[in-house]
Amino acid sequence: MINTVASSFNINSNCVRVAVIRYADRADASISLNRYSDINSLQQAVRSLTLIGGGSNLYTALQTLRNQVFASNMVRSGVTRAAGIVTDRLSCSSQITSEATQVKNTGVTIFGVAVTSTSQVDINCLRGVVTNNQVFEVPTYSQLNTYASRAVQYVCALISTPGPGPAPSKYFAVSHVG
Repeated sequence: MINTVASSFNINSNCVRVAVIRYADRADASISLNRYSDINSLQQAVRSLTLIGGGSNLYTALQTLRNQVFASNMVRSGVTRAAGIVTDRLSCSSQITSEATQVKNTGVTIFGVAVTSTSQVDINCLRGVVTNNQVFEVPTYSQLNTYASRAVQYVCALISTPGPGPAPSKYFAVSHVG
């Protein structure tokens, strides 16, 4: 899904940049915003990622998003920042909702993808984490790419094709648990 969504944008250092956060019990920014400046190398890097085992700690992923991926020294002021959450497990907590609020208060717009093959996603919680109820449900991981166009619609509402200019103007990060 990440590759399908990313292919809808002009990935380069002066346009859209993509980061990927893998999370389970812990989180890591597997792909940072400034690491890949073309779609081919980004897609190859995404294909080489492996899922990390463990639980589903969205709180740590949101902290990583705010403190590392979208840290003030990583993004220019005035840029559009969007983040997507893909999850098959989510139990609500005040930590998660508080951290999501902090992320959104920094100007990041969040959308969510709930993989509903299990009944382990608290959809109401995810709706509270994202911006303006921007959640859609996917029956299984194998169908993520089928639903990627819906994710692109959420992101496209946030990220438009920028005009000419030397500075990166749009950033997109995806958090994923599996």
